[in-house]
Amino acid sequence: MEIAVFQDASGKTESIVEPGIIKVYAGSKGTWKITKEIIFRIDNITGIKEIRGNIIKMAEELGNCKVFVGREIKGMTYNILDGMGFNTWELEGNPMELLEFVFEKEMVEAKLIKLERLDDLKPIIQKVKDGHYYVNLRKIQKNNESFTSKSILIPFLITTIFYQLEIICGHIPPWFNSEFEKLNLKMETTHISQSEIKVMVYPDICKE
Repeated sequence: MEIAVFQDASGKTESIVEPGIIKVYAGSKGTWKITKEIIFRIDNITGIKEIRGNIIKMAEELGNCKVFVGREIKGMTYNILDGMGFNTWELEGNPMELLEFVFEKEMVEAKLIKLERLDDLKPIIQKVKDGHYYVNLRKIQKNNESFTSKSILIPFLITTIFYQLEIICGHIPPWFNSEFEKLNLKMETTHISQSEIKVMVYPDICKE
């Protein structure tokens, strides 16, 4: 992981509105080395456009490093860094005492984000009430194109007893007719909009 720390002349974290130097540390768990140093100051610039330009240039120079630590990071600098995908930390002290803390917090946050994304991508067929289910194929496949309609629906259709399954899709998958016939299922389709179709699936015996 790379962590950029804005420091004063004594080596402690500094407010972004004061002159200082940005040192980029690369490593993890007690092993850190400085890979880049950038002298940075905006306290001597009066024009908003020039200040903004300097901040953006500095952020671009950090390359793949998206973690920024300073004693104080506010206003335009915070907004620009946040908009460019940085995680910012306001901490006071010596960088070597802070790197481990930031590293651990970043790792925890990364794991949480990963779990949230996995949960969002999970092809869950929701139970509305007993025997009634719902699935939005469009939403699932938009988030992850590796999920096919067959991989989502077939396991459910062959293992679950249900009275009604509502499917939202962008188009009717070509395998529906043949597979539904094999599984003794019927369907009714309704065009919700130009890009969405609602398919209601029932066991044939229930439909009749």
